[in-house]
Amino acid sequence: MMHPGKTGRIHTSIIGIVAMIGIVLLLETIGLAQRAVQKGGGIEGFREMRWGTSIGESLKIYQDLSFERYVISDGKEEPRKVYVRTVEHGDIENVTFDSIEYWFRGDHFFQVRAELNSRIGLRPQVTTAENAIAKINGGLRTRYGEPSGHKVGYVTEFIVVVREATWIVGPSAIIIKYEGVGSTNEDLFTLTMQEKQKR
Repeated sequence: MMHPGKTGRIHTSIIGIVAMIGIVLLLETIGLAQRAVQKGGGIEGFREMRWGTSIGESLKIYQDLSFERYVISDGKEEPRKVYVRTVEHGDIENVTFDSIEYWFRGDHFFQVRAELNSRIGLRPQVTTAENAIAKINGGLRTRYGEPSGHKVGYVTEFIVVVREATWIVGPSAIIIKYEGVGSTNEDLFTLTMQEKQKR
């Protein structure tokens, strides 16, 4: 036999337990949101390699990394060293690139450059490269907002459109560039992620 008032106490206890569960779930959700913001707040490298990683350390991280070529960007600085992986997983942001290059300044990893080339026979409405830049541009805008720099240019001889956009994300810069179909009947989409230059 139940005593008067016992039902009220059980009812109050159940409400208290439900409220505590609600508070715990709310705090956990807030914590997850904060961790997501911190995680997406900056880019400090590419995949397993952080900016500044030495060539020796990079070869330990990716044992299939091999030297491809030197690139001279300025006659006053030593040439950049460009490496590629022999078993590269070519997908970035759900786009499959033709090549991904790892660039070193001196002995320090500072840039990754991915290229996607559309070789065009009969001209489709939208090329693979055009589709890829639209997809990645949309994803970057959703994640990081409007680009800090954006420009459109034309190469008049063949009326080739060149579109470029830049996002600054923490210590990194992300640059996407599309060069339209020219005399070679090809277009090119380039995605570059690099350590932001120190002024």
